[in-house]
Amino acid sequence: MATNWRDRLLPASFRGVPFWVDQAKTPVGQKGQLHEYPQRDQAFFEGLGQQAKIHDLMAFIVGADCLEQRDSLLKALEEGSGELVHPWLGRMQVKVGACDMTQTRKEGGLVTFNLKFYPDEPLPFPKAVVNTQEQLQVASDNLLDASVARFDGAMSQINQARIGLENLRKGITLAYHVIEQELQPLIETYANIYALVRTIKEFPQQVSAAVKGVLGEFKGLVGEVKSVVGEVRGLKDFAVQGYHGMLADLSKQVEDAKSLDTSKLTIGKDSAAASQATVNLIQDALLVQISQLVSMIPVATPAVKLTTTPSLAQQAQQPVQRADVPVVDDVLALRDSLNEVIWQAALKADAVQYQALSTVRQALTQHLNAVASNGVRLVDLTPKSTQPALVVSYQKLGDATRVGEVVQRNRISHPGFIPPVQLQISRE
Repeated sequence: MATNWRDRLLPASFRGVPFWVDQAKTPVGQKGQLHEYPQRDQAFFEGLGQQAKIHDLMAFIVGADCLEQRDSLLKALEEGSGELVHPWLGRMQVKVGACDMTQTRKEGGLVTFNLKFYPDEPLPFPKAVVNTQEQLQVASDNLLDASVARFDGAMSQINQARIGLENLRKGITLAYHVIEQELQPLIETYANIYALVRTIKEFPQQVSAAVKGVLGEFKGLVGEVKSVVGEVRGLKDFAVQGYHGMLADLSKQVEDAKSLDTSKLTIGKDSAAASQATVNLIQDALLVQISQLVSMIPVATPAVKLTTTPSLAQQAQQPVQRADVPVVDDVLALRDSLNEVIWQAALKADAVQYQALSTVRQALTQHLNAVASNGVRLVDLTPKSTQPALVVSYQKLGDATRVGEVVQRNRISHPGFIPPVQLQISRE
C-alpha cells in the first residue's frame, strides 16, 4: 500500500527552531549558456553543470507567543549556518542567505518570512596524522644516549693497563675504516687509527663524547648544539640527490653497519672487550646517523600520471617535468635491510640498549612505510629487439628524458645497445 504524501511531510525547522511553510521553491536541472547566431535558426546550449540547490521558503509562525517564536528564529538565522529540516526534502546542511520578515497590524499574531538557504558542506573534523619524522628523530637521540652509556659502562669494567695497543688496533681496524667512509667528522679528531687507539686506552670517555658531539644534541656551558650530520647533511643530500640518491647512499651505510658484525676479536680479555665496546659504539653511531638521515626524507605527494604523451620533437624542446617520488621497491628494500642490521645489533645488547634499538627499528619501519605509501612501483618490460636506450624510453614510457633511469637501474653497459632481456623501470 502506497504511503500517503501527508504522512511523509516533516515539521519544518532551522537549528531546532520550528516554523510553518506555505511554499518551497528549489531550482532543478542544468545551468548553462544559450548561444544564438545571426542567420541561423538553430541555437546551441552550452551545459555548465547542475543548478545550485537554493531553497526559497515562504514560512510563517503564528500563535499567542509568536513574538517569542520570532526572536528564536531570528537568533537561529543570525548564526549563519546549520541544519534545515525541509518539509519535502528532509534534513540538510545549509547557509543562510538574504531573508525578509513581514509583520502587519491586520494580521496580528502572525509573522511571515521569505527564507533563502544555500547548500553548505560541513567542515570535516581534524584528522590526526602521526609525525613519523619527529618520532624517528627522538628515537635516534635516545639510541645515541644509550649507546654512549653502554660504551662508558663497558670501558669502566676494563683494566686499561692490560689493554695491548697493537691488539686493540687489530680489533678496531674495520671500525676505523667505517669511520673514514661514513663518519668523517671524527677524522678531524682522530687523524689516524693510532690516535684513536691511544684515546680509547687512556681517555675512553673522550671517544664517546666526540661521537655524541658529532651526531647528537647535548646541552653544555655553551648552550644547545644541533646535530651537524643529521640536519645539515641530510637536507643538503636530499636537495642534491633526491630520493634515488639518498636511498642509494643509505643502502651503502647499512652495508657498512652490517660489516661491523664480522669484526674479528683480538687476543687478550681486556683488549678484546675494549675492541668490542668500540665496534659496538661505532655501529650504533652509524645506525643513529642512518636514522637521522632517514628522518630527513619527506613523504612525497601522490604521483600524477600524464594523460597524453608529448611528441619526441616537443620533448626535445621542452622535456617532461615530473615530481620526484620514491620507488616503493627501493624504500622497502632499505627498510628490510635496516630491520636485519638492527636485529643483529640487538642480539649483543643489554636491556636498555635493546629497548632503544627496538624503538628505533619501529620508528624507521613506520616512517619508511609512510614514504613508500606515495611512491611508485617497479614494472618489468622486455624490448622486442636490440634497441638504443633512448628508443626504449620513448616507446615504452613515453618519455625520452628517462633514458638515464633505464640505463642506471638495469646496469646497461652501453646505452646504444639494450638487448631483448627483461628490464625494470619505475611505473609512471
